[in-house]
Amino acid sequence: MKQIYLVDDDDDDRLLARQALESVAEEIEIVELTNGYQLLAVLEAAPSVEPAMVLMDMNMPLVNGIEALAALKSRDDWRHIPVVMFSTTENPKFVEKAYQLGVNAYIVKPASFEGYTRMAQAVTLCFLNRYMPRGGEFYTDNDIAKNIVIIEDNPDHAVLMKFLLKKNAPKLNVVFQTSQESAVSFFQSLGEKASAAIDLIILDLYLPDREQGLDLLVWLRSTFMERGIPAVPIIVLSASSHQRDIKASYGLQANAYLTKTAEPAESFSYLTDLCSYWSDTISLPANR
Repeated sequence: MKQIYLVDDDDDDRLLARQALESVAEEIEIVELTNGYQLLAVLEAAPSVEPAMVLMDMNMPLVNGIEALAALKSRDDWRHIPVVMFSTTENPKFVEKAYQLGVNAYIVKPASFEGYTRMAQAVTLCFLNRYMPRGGEFYTDNDIAKNIVIIEDNPDHAVLMKFLLKKNAPKLNVVFQTSQESAVSFFQSLGEKASAAIDLIILDLYLPDREQGLDLLVWLRSTFMERGIPAVPIIVLSASSHQRDIKASYGLQANAYLTKTAEPAESFSYLTDLCSYWSDTISLPANR
């Protein structure tokens, strides 16, 4: 049973979010809270009980979403908890501020229950490791090809990923790197404009050791920050389901962590949906 802390002062929005989550995800427990103060108080009161994720509104009384996010990401014992902010505001300044503070994803509140279901599918895949096929073909808001970098040292997995992505999302421009060293060389060779054109990075944690994957995650974050480029979403896709690896990845600002299944083809069949969610459901900083 995975817990989701749903934090929103609007009763109707909480109801829609709860119904959507319960319609697509099994074995979840939703804890409803109405402001950031309650969220921080609950976490403080039961430090041994952690949610699988926090889904939080921005505009709330007492302690708003931005303030609660800042408090969560400033503490070593809470930094690894994934936080998805969903808000009515599309203001780029607020979106950028949320990512600067370490939010894992930002979603503009949908206008329909269908939109809430889409949001629930996205967070279920990205943060709960529950694979719920969306169905249909990959699509984006425009015809511009999306640029994806996949860092995967297992050649068999790389071949399978290439095949499925080419089959299901032919418009995607996918670049594969096979090691920490090759990935560093690739990104170092890019100029600022080319780096800013990357829409998503999918990173295998064990390259072949976890230290290499974690070091690369840190290097990528610092490199993009030094270049003044808005945060590129980094999704860790690993065979490890160990909490140590999951917490370490989130603590170092991975946007999401997905576990490969025993049958790789099953995990990789959802790469298309993963790319689609980060393209058309989740809002990113301006120029991203």
